[in-house]
Amino acid sequence: MKALETCRIDGLACTVHPAGENAVVCCHGLYSNKESRKYIEMAERAVRAGLSCVRFDFSGCGESGGDFSYELEDRVKDLEKIMEYASRRFGRGHFALLGSSFGGMTALRYAAKNEVLATVIMSTPYLVRFGSYETDVLADAEQCSHVLIMHGTRDELVPPAHASTLYERVQEPKKMLLFDTDHSFSDEIERSRALDKALRWILEHME
Repeated sequence: MKALETCRIDGLACTVHPAGENAVVCCHGLYSNKESRKYIEMAERAVRAGLSCVRFDFSGCGESGGDFSYELEDRVKDLEKIMEYASRRFGRGHFALLGSSFGGMTALRYAAKNEVLATVIMSTPYLVRFGSYETDVLADAEQCSHVLIMHGTRDELVPPAHASTLYERVQEPKKMLLFDTDHSFSDEIERSRALDKALRWILEHME
């Protein structure tokens, strides 16, 4: 894999795997970070396929500064900053999003209002509640197409029914796949299968 580039975008820690104008941007879950195996392994696959990959930490997570937030709107603002950077970095390239759990919700909300050629979400709920804060992405999903939804049948945090609900809302082309694994896709074989499917979906819709 080509040499990594690291940078900070308005306090957000970012790792770039450069390979071409088209890029995959990875959105981690609520308490996760850009060093999750999913995103490192996705970056390896993307680069081999000629796609660049951007991994970053949301505010207050991993190596990023700022305050941690449970609010989806704050996560979307972070993603907007990264996408603006990616647009400058890769010029006229096209973009895909890979998001897991709360990162999947972030990806859907962004994709509902912005041009994204493909979106892949893993272990993603359609609704979350944190204390008095509650939000859902059902209306956002209705504005999204070219979405691949992947979920573990043994997800201990988000029931697979959430995947089915999101699948019903997103527009064609769309696909839903289930895997014999948990919320984090910690089973290496199933995670590898899922990431292979994700890359195939992204490449198919990048053209």
